[in-house]
Amino acid sequence: MSSDEICLECNQEYTDTSWKWCKPCNSKHLQNDFNNWTSGNDRIDKFIQDAQLNANDCDELIEWIPYDRFKDVKPIGKGGFGTIHYARWIDGFIGKWDIENQQWERVRNWEGEVEVEVALKKFDNFVNFSDILNEMKIHFKTNNILGSIRFYGITQDPETHSYMMVLEYAKDGNLREYLKINFNNINWEQKLLNLFNLSINLMRIHELDIVHQDFHPGNILSSNFKGNLRISDFGLSKLIGANPNNPEKKNIVGVLPYIAPEVLSGDEEYTKASDVQSGPKKTGIFLFHKNFCRTSN
Repeated sequence: MSSDEICLECNQEYTDTSWKWCKPCNSKHLQNDFNNWTSGNDRIDKFIQDAQLNANDCDELIEWIPYDRFKDVKPIGKGGFGTIHYARWIDGFIGKWDIENQQWERVRNWEGEVEVEVALKKFDNFVNFSDILNEMKIHFKTNNILGSIRFYGITQDPETHSYMMVLEYAKDGNLREYLKINFNNINWEQKLLNLFNLSINLMRIHELDIVHQDFHPGNILSSNFKGNLRISDFGLSKLIGANPNNPEKKNIVGVLPYIAPEVLSGDEEYTKASDVQSGPKKTGIFLFHKNFCRTSN
């Protein structure tokens, strides 16, 4: 075994060699810091702490991030349940433990900077806190699959006291708006590649037993639509088998044109197939084919 695969603190093999992540050692370092921060909410504190103690690499890590660690905050979008803000995170996200300096080493970009662009999802006051926490937990489950927008952590607006998710910023926006502007510039090869990548990403989410329930072009984001697409907004999502006795489980949610007919009629509940077969004429994910492949006539 190479020395690069061995943790210099405990002499055991790294849990993740690419990031030099040692779960036993890093869990201790994170736990030692628990008394130095709080969200002000026990349920959020426990959610973050559990995630940190069980992280197998830095992608599975989320943090409590004080609001003053962001700059250039400005609103950029409005959804049904909250507002999206652009911001720059001064510290950037954790990469690995710096043994020599006994502190966390933050990931640097190709320019050598740790500062990173992020999106802050601020929830409206009328949204039930349990629903907010449920969205956070479901989104967090997708952090390590490369199919969704990355979830870095949680912060709080100091004026409204609303909690905010700190998310990966997708500079090219959502697929719906991108197609309005760029449709005639996308060739067939790129259309099919995007459809393939989107199908793979949805499959990865379904493999986690997550049903999205709100899968449409407005919730598909990217920083480069020629290279990657990410699925976002898990506010209406559910875990298969969770709350089986919930009397509200048959509630119809989502954007009307993208709801599967059998769900809309009330005959069936949301399933993985509902995500795939959503939209008029049960075209499902191929409804995006309609968006990608429509003619300009």
